[in-house]
Amino acid sequence: MVSPTVYARRCFCYLMINMVQEALGDAMQAQSVSPTWPIAFYLQAVALFSLGMDHDAEESLKDATTLETRKHRN
Repeated sequence: MVSPTVYARRCFCYLMINMVQEALGDAMQAQSVSPTWPIAFYLQAVALFSLGMDHDAEESLKDATTLETRKHRN
């Protein structure tokens, strides 16, 4: 199994060197591997904001917040 952490770490590295499209791809891969992991959604939001896709980024943040809330209720 591929760990979503690998994609998340590489995504963060891409963000740090302004390779935003690549960062978004890795954030989406992390989400694909682990669809209930909020970090993947947060990273996706950062990449989307960097690409000027504010509405999509806000939706990703909402999804992450929903997942966080569910996690803490259980």
